[in-house]
Amino acid sequence: METSIRWYPRSVQIYKCDKMEFKVLKNEKNELEIEFESPDLTFPDLVANTLLENDDVSFAGVKKDHPEIGKPHLIIKTKSKKADTVLKETLDSLNLDLSKLKKLINK
Repeated sequence: METSIRWYPRSVQIYKCDKMEFKVLKNEKNELEIEFESPDLTFPDLVANTLLENDDVSFAGVKKDHPEIGKPHLIIKTKSKKADTVLKETLDSLNLDLSKLKKLINK
């Protein structure tokens, strides 16, 4: 299954995906920073932990300036591959894993 996120060459990009809104604050070849509108850390943490399984990822983490009102930032740094490409691959992998889990639960 393909991830339907497109990256455009503008300084700050805002996206809405179903129930999620986020801004791309930095999109360079080997570094990507995304700010999520929701204060919940669940999804950004899941993505960051999955990114760390990729050998090309030198850093993946989530920062939040304030625990109650801050917005989580997902930060990705890669060694050679484009950071947005690695993120797309990771999201596709997560989507596949979650689809398998859903099938197991529905048996």
